[in-house]
Amino acid sequence: MSTCYSIQITPERPLPAFYCIAEHLWGTGCDVDSDGDCAGSDDRQWTELTLSLRGTSGERIDIDPLSLMPLTLVIRSSHATLCQRAADYIVSVSGGTIGAAVNVKTV
Repeated sequence: MSTCYSIQITPERPLPAFYCIAEHLWGTGCDVDSDGDCAGSDDRQWTELTLSLRGTSGERIDIDPLSLMPLTLVIRSSHATLCQRAADYIVSVSGGTIGAAVNVKTV
């Protein structure tokens, strides 16, 4: 059984570009796979994002919309620290609030 951590955030301003989140989490020039609804690498209006660090670490975050008005996002990861660092970074750039962290056990 594994654990998935999730945190809700409600940003007030445009989000950071997706690559800025990856570089904050794993360092400048990190090798990541990404997927989401970004219109381009500098898009700050995205609402869905998946980032996976390539290699053997298995580190990944998924960010999905809970609501669009107001924009509320759910950040999920099997790594609690990664989830919290992503939430803290996004809110530091975009303003807004961070909700409580939730642990969900999955099979």
